[in-house]
Amino acid sequence: MKAKPRLGRGIDAIFADSIKDDASQIIEIPSDEIYPNPIQPRKTFDEASIAELAESIKKHGLISPILVRRTNTRYEIIAGERRYHACKLAGIQNIPSIVKDISDSEAFKISLIENLQREDLNPMEEAEAYFTLKEQFGLTHQDIADSVLKDRSTVTNSMRLIHLPEEVKQALRDGLISTGHARAILMVESENGQIALLKKIISQSLNVREAERLASFKGKRSRGGKKADPYFDHLSSLLSEKLSVKVVCDWKKRKGRIVITVSSKEELARIVSEICEHETPL
Repeated sequence: MKAKPRLGRGIDAIFADSIKDDASQIIEIPSDEIYPNPIQPRKTFDEASIAELAESIKKHGLISPILVRRTNTRYEIIAGERRYHACKLAGIQNIPSIVKDISDSEAFKISLIENLQREDLNPMEEAEAYFTLKEQFGLTHQDIADSVLKDRSTVTNSMRLIHLPEEVKQALRDGLISTGHARAILMVESENGQIALLKKIISQSLNVREAERLASFKGKRSRGGKKADPYFDHLSSLLSEKLSVKVVCDWKKRKGRIVITVSSKEELARIVSEICEHETPL
């Protein structure tokens, strides 16, 4: 399987104001005084991978210390939870650590970026992490994109997965469907229709294109079985991709309409801002 590309810069480069080599001091902290970040983006860890890392630590020691911050009498992990679990499995009593004094939002962003760089979050973990950055820390889609070195549209498309029914989210977490399948399911308006499409994708082993065709058919049927116009379907697809939301272009007699479906006021504000920033046709 082809390896996924990693981010081009390390945590130090991205958060230079928060992590500086000349201010860092490695100390050994008892493992029972360290605990994971409760809002750490990664929810699951591969046990085999941790066991392999534990064996390496037994032989060579922990090459890269974990990053923590002090909270009262204990230390919360900012980056390195996988190494922390491996150290505990290896029987390491005192874990080499760097203690930094940083805010909740900085700690979460560092944890998110470390996961994106080293192990890659599953699509739902990534979407939920971006959503937390927006809801809990007040970051805009562009702020998040800048923090993780991705395009804003990539972040926005990822966050759309938050609006899927829980059954679809779990299928995505479990790897039963791909992100492409999930986006096809988002094309269906009703929750019942989305779940029905999920079940067909899984039971019939549909590929993404087949799922998209089925989702498109369901959408046209829900609009009264009106005959599709390939030209306006194409325009709808272009605008949907450009704005990262569902867009339907339609034409009746001598006038047409563009219907943009949004799921939140924040998404509406983003689209208005994006349209107003561009004076040339899409």
